[in-house]
Amino acid sequence: MDILEKGYYSHILTEITHILSKLENITTILDVGCGEGYYSRKIKELFQADIVAFDISKDAISLASKRDGSKSIKWFVGDLENMPIRDHSVDCILDIFTPANYLEFNRVLSDSGYIVKVIPGNKHLMEFRNIAKEHLKNQEYSNENVINLFKKQYSVIYQKRVSESYEMPLEDIKIFADMTPLLFHVDKTEIDFKKLKTLTIDAEIFVGSL
Repeated sequence: MDILEKGYYSHILTEITHILSKLENITTILDVGCGEGYYSRKIKELFQADIVAFDISKDAISLASKRDGSKSIKWFVGDLENMPIRDHSVDCILDIFTPANYLEFNRVLSDSGYIVKVIPGNKHLMEFRNIAKEHLKNQEYSNENVINLFKKQYSVIYQKRVSESYEMPLEDIKIFADMTPLLFHVDKTEIDFKKLKTLTIDAEIFVGSL
């Protein structure tokens, strides 16, 4: 949450809010795998839509509800495999850097609804790939399979790549190193993170309709 609040993902949030402002008849938004609620809270500041947000982590939802100054977002602990949401009751699903369950998504999405999906781009955290390449089994990242599966499910009405490189202190770079699955199986004591001054936050955003 601290990393998000520092603005390193603000370019992604800006594009999502731009997309939502262009979509028609959005009265209910479902944020799946919302974590500590960063995107839901920011979106609620700008839109009058009802927002429902869930995560499988009880701790994350507890923190999200405590940070919700509006007290108007409906937070709950839930599972992608069986979402406690009525059929065809959601106008827009936000799937931001989270796994997808398209069977469930399609069940709860209204006939005229949309899904906004955000996935890492090929250049996401490329600085880590460069500095740790000797420790990685796959030195290149491909999101092609994820994109193809999404396109099989939905008609893509909009897509855009958003990317920014941010200068950041070593402390934040190390937090990113601990967060990213890219380095989960790497001995980070063998990597000299002091060599890094910037990190690239790269994402691809898709909007699909049934």
